[in-house]
Amino acid sequence: MPSRINPADFFVQADANLGAVEVATFLSLILYGVSLSQGYTYFRRFEGDRFRLKFMVSMLLCLETFHSFTAGMAIYYDTVTRWKTAEANSYPISTNVVLETLITLLVQCFFCFRIYRLSGRFSVSILCFVLALVRFIGGVAMSVENYKDVPNKPNNGVATVARFSWMITAALACGSGADILIAISMIYYLRKMASPANLQSTTDILNRLIRFALQTGLITSMTSLAVIACFQAMSNMIWFGLYIILAKLYSNSLLVSLNARPATEIPSTLPKNLASELIFHAGAAPVSVFSIQMSRQDHTSDWTRSLSSPSKENAFGPENV
Repeated sequence: MPSRINPADFFVQADANLGAVEVATFLSLILYGVSLSQGYTYFRRFEGDRFRLKFMVSMLLCLETFHSFTAGMAIYYDTVTRWKTAEANSYPISTNVVLETLITLLVQCFFCFRIYRLSGRFSVSILCFVLALVRFIGGVAMSVENYKDVPNKPNNGVATVARFSWMITAALACGSGADILIAISMIYYLRKMASPANLQSTTDILNRLIRFALQTGLITSMTSLAVIACFQAMSNMIWFGLYIILAKLYSNSLLVSLNARPATEIPSTLPKNLASELIFHAGAAPVSVFSIQMSRQDHTSDWTRSLSSPSKENAFGPENV
């Protein structure tokens, strides 16, 4: 919403304002159903995952539930409770922004940690975390201003968004940058693991994980860029409708990555003079693969590793959950 917009000329009950938010809410509820299905699949398939990972997924689903509830409440307020006096801002909308900010931070920080576990380096993961943190700070600051602005009637919300348009744009840009960097980093480190020495089953798993990283990273980053484009180019609430959907895309990207992991052992063999240990750590990485350790051994071919149980031989140690 450009800063040139006149709050007095802003009409909430318009197709591009309330209509856009209402359609986006319906679409987000569909994605919420998808996330519930993904969550159910996760808890059924990965019962052996560590508690902190299960707790994180539970928290994510709880945040998604409240996010969907506040979006629906905002629509109800503007179409039923206060139809004749509908405003662009309300407490449900402000709370919805807070929940979206928390969901985004949770998902992005999780993937930042995955990059560290894959690479063993802090540099890239810290850069991703800084971008995610800047987006979070911007979201929190905007949420505070939104809450303060709710009692300012008439035409609340419009003037505040116009005044802090630079903050909204910067926060969304940092979030999109973090998504792109996370996707590129995941693909890069997974490709490094796809050595010709790996078995076909290992290569297939890595290629599948690479595709998931590319697809989920592109979806969230492109949606963030679409929010920025609509926010800058249009004087309506279409951008906020996309913003509501964005939270669902983040949560589904994390759950899809978790469910992309193999849930059973993969029996494989290598030549007698070469044993390849493919370490899976279901409780620690949504991309499943931590490292491929090559070691020369005589008469060794059995290298099957349980995908759901942590191993003391893990090069990262049992403390890395």
